[in-house]
Amino acid sequence: MSVLADFTARFVADSDDIETPTPGRLVLRRDQLVLVASEDDQLTIPLSSVFDVRTDTVPKVFDPLPGTPVTIAVDRMGEKEVVLVAGDESDIRKFTAILFKALLNGTHATLEHPAKLGGRVLDTTARDSILGVEAGGLSFETGDGPVPIALDSVIDFSREPRTVDGQQRPAVVVDHVRNGDTLTTVASTETTRTLSVLGRYLRREYDTQMQSLRELSLSDAETALLTTLYSTGDHSVSLASVLGTEPKRVKQLLQALHEKGLIESHDGSPVLTSKGQIVVTQYLERVNA
Repeated sequence: MSVLADFTARFVADSDDIETPTPGRLVLRRDQLVLVASEDDQLTIPLSSVFDVRTDTVPKVFDPLPGTPVTIAVDRMGEKEVVLVAGDESDIRKFTAILFKALLNGTHATLEHPAKLGGRVLDTTARDSILGVEAGGLSFETGDGPVPIALDSVIDFSREPRTVDGQQRPAVVVDHVRNGDTLTTVASTETTRTLSVLGRYLRREYDTQMQSLRELSLSDAETALLTTLYSTGDHSVSLASVLGTEPKRVKQLLQALHEKGLIESHDGSPVLTSKGQIVVTQYLERVNA
């Protein structure tokens, strides 16, 4: 059986298996995770029983362990259990990424894409798809080809009941940006377990993006230009005229926003990236509050 990850860490479980923090090996295979305290003391977790993975958090039932933590929630024959693992930051980051791939790759999903374009609801036919986790994104393989979602393009997502293919089902609703347009993709998996893991994966990546935005600094002029690009949506509009400034100054501002990853060029015109969309949305929410 192929091994996806094998490294040393400390771990503890809120069950009778490993009640005290224990050093040992974590061995991740395609269908199971094995916590090896010793040759005679091991805890085997089928991946089919994992329903949540949380990074950088320690449940109240545990004392903190040295290193970077990751919490794995398991449903074992109807009993909810939690395993806390902590280790070297690099090892834990790599392990978490591989674990999400192992949990999600090959998941069957019913997909509506795009369910919305901008604010316009579309009459999109639901399609069967197979989910894959790739570097920096998700890809839903359909009979019409792949539907990719770059994680750094996501501006919002939620888990909510939706009518998918004529049935009320729990679903993940993802708003993401492509070439300046906001697309909405609705995906429903066969089980609430896999939907929960998918939602957690998106939350993890979204929180990473939000953290980078909290560290961002913008001038009033840069904010005004971003808001103008968001509001007009018309590439023929003279930005210099709208802003009441010189074209040379607009060019300088556009360059600064491009370097900060807030705008990109599409068909020769500046459009907002996902980060740019989030920044403008948050700004308008503060102004209108």
